[in-house]
Amino acid sequence: MITESKVTEIFCIADDFCKEFDGEMAKNALPQVQ
Repeated sequence: MITESKVTEIFCIADDFCKEFDGEMAKNALPQVQ
């Protein structure tokens, strides 16, 4: 059974991943052409 604390933990893990991913993309991504 999935408890509310497990759901919260999953969202926290996803949030931590997104923060790290955004930082890495900012460093390594190609510049945008407009």
